[in-house]
Amino acid sequence: MSSEIDSLATERVGSVLNDKWTLERLLGMAAVYAGRHRNGAVAAIKVLHPDLSRNKEVRERFRREGYAANKVAHAGVVKVLDDDVVASGPDEGTAYLVMELLEGESLQDRLEHGEPLGERDILEIVDCVLEVLQVAHERAVVHRDIKPENLFLVSDPVANGPRVKILDFGLARLVDGQAITTHGMALGTPSFMSPEQAAGRLDEIDGRTDLFALAATGFRIRTGRRIHEADSPVEMVIAMSKLPAPRIRTVTADVSEPFARVIDRALEFDRANRYENAAAMSADVRRALAELQPPRAAPPPPPAPPPAAREATMELSERDIVKPYGLDESIRIPKTRSALPWVVLLLVAGLAFGAWRTRSWWWSYLATIAPSSSSAVGPAAPTGIDGGATRPGSSARPGQTGSGRRPPPPRPRPTATP
Repeated sequence: MSSEIDSLATERVGSVLNDKWTLERLLGMAAVYAGRHRNGAVAAIKVLHPDLSRNKEVRERFRREGYAANKVAHAGVVKVLDDDVVASGPDEGTAYLVMELLEGESLQDRLEHGEPLGERDILEIVDCVLEVLQVAHERAVVHRDIKPENLFLVSDPVANGPRVKILDFGLARLVDGQAITTHGMALGTPSFMSPEQAAGRLDEIDGRTDLFALAATGFRIRTGRRIHEADSPVEMVIAMSKLPAPRIRTVTADVSEPFARVIDRALEFDRANRYENAAAMSADVRRALAELQPPRAAPPPPPAPPPAAREATMELSERDIVKPYGLDESIRIPKTRSALPWVVLLLVAGLAFGAWRTRSWWWSYLATIAPSSSSAVGPAAPTGIDGGATRPGSSARPGQTGSGRRPPPPRPRPTATP
């Protein structure tokens, strides 16, 4: 039956419903298409299989999906714009719904093709769904089929992240007495059913049934397995109706305590032990998010340097620019010169010149008296002017008499002519 439905859904692409809606492509969910109205409007078209349309109860449940979804009137619920029945053609008698066309992916698709979700990601999605369920339950609408396929992640440019929309209110029960299912029939997805729903106790179904299914979704994503395993849907329904859910940390030991606290309480077998409503569960989810370690952020960038001080604009002329001296551009001759360096330089040069002149005269004098104060044999002991030896300790210097007077210069000796 399933393969027949899928084949018919594929063949229906390109057909026109009631001369209004052209089915352009299959959206990946069975019998849901992207359609275009003859006036150019685009929408999602959900078509019920003709064989199912012959069942009055199924057709009524399908049609009332729009009533239940629109009764919630929340941005987190897909809007149903119209419902109708095909009047003629191959799909004559087939019911269809016209809904807003969403861009994004279901949570199930994300789990199959995207990166694994961490505990924070799961709890953030759960919190978004709880916001919608709180409004739905206050308006006496219980969804009864919360599961990953019915949670759609829509890209939200305002929130800069996914916004969750709840799909498929076809199994929704209107608690005000407008039930649309046969008494005692267990409708829903077996591995996400609450015990009272699996047992068919319809009078016990309320908002806590949706909270159980939402926690079962978190359990499935975090552990990678169902609450109970079975070989057939019937066995699964029986297990869900009779066996309590295991504590999540007995299945996956590394689950954090805050995450486990939320999931375990919402999966309590006795609905009286679960959260009393969506608002209470949402408060605990947000407390768990606060208790979880925040995701590791990238290291902060180095601090920006302090802004440069403001400088006034200045104008320069050629006379203000100092020309370089020689090849070393680091040397600059100042434009305004001081006279002090030149005075010091002249004084030092004069002293040096005077010392040089005194030394030059002294050596010239010694050269003139050297022959008279020496003999051919060798140097004689220094004598005074009177021919006597100079006494040790005398203060007379060479070339001076004992009295301190300078001796007269020697007379030139006459030389014999040949």
